[in-house]
Amino acid sequence: MKYAIIGAGVSGLLPAYLLKKAGHEVQVITQHEEQAALINEQGIINGENRQQVDAYTDFEQIDSDAFVIVTVNQEELQPILRLLKIRRPSNKIIFLQQGMLFLEKATALSHRHIAAGILGTDCIKLSDTEISFSKNPQFIFGLVKGQAEEFQPLLKTTAWQSEWVEDIEKVLFENVLLSSLIDPLTAMMKIRNGELITNPHAYELFRNLYSELYLAFPEIEWLQPIENVATLCAAEPERISRMLADRLANDPMEVDGLMVYVLNQSKLELPLFKALYHLLKTVEVAK
Repeated sequence: MKYAIIGAGVSGLLPAYLLKKAGHEVQVITQHEEQAALINEQGIINGENRQQVDAYTDFEQIDSDAFVIVTVNQEELQPILRLLKIRRPSNKIIFLQQGMLFLEKATALSHRHIAAGILGTDCIKLSDTEISFSKNPQFIFGLVKGQAEEFQPLLKTTAWQSEWVEDIEKVLFENVLLSSLIDPLTAMMKIRNGELITNPHAYELFRNLYSELYLAFPEIEWLQPIENVATLCAAEPERISRMLADRLANDPMEVDGLMVYVLNQSKLELPLFKALYHLLKTVEVAK
């Protein structure tokens, strides 16, 4: 099978590496010519392992029959979708985004077959060509529009362990609630997930954020019970959230895709959550 990965942050380099290692044809599309040149020269590196993939900045290089996996953040998404609509209108699209703000734009595309995915990983990006991960990544996929059968290769590949769900929007929302409790705090304070529980000041913020989100989204009590979230963080104390991984790699964080969606969906003011949003946007502007 052929795959084209749009975006070369941690969420793009990781699936590109895994797919190439599994024997698929892989292209990486990045906006940065310097990174494309480095990937073409060095490949994608994980420890002592290296996978040589082709990297481009031009959408014309995407094979017309390739699965296109979109991993760019919300601020970069609109021009990417415009190019896909014009230049690659028949490809099957998979959105591997954080949050749910992308869904409205995804469903508006004219492409017949579109899926969305969630990536669970401890992967971090060490450089423009190097990643590091210790646990097998877990993928969850589901249909946005079209025919689910068209995406069977995502489940049959040996590149990763994956699951197909019937209601991807429900699973995405559950993941949004979980990420909203972990990512903004860990990214802002530059701490690993376990420190949300072991650091008393971080834990106080975590509890206050949970209480605030509960008032806006009461379903969080059974979708993401605070005890379960705390146990998850304690079970993998060294794990780094996706937002923190992006910040440490000096890549754009997916602040809008996750947090603007929550703010838009809430009928209540979320002062702590909104403060974290503006603090993280300040960090981005300061880069």
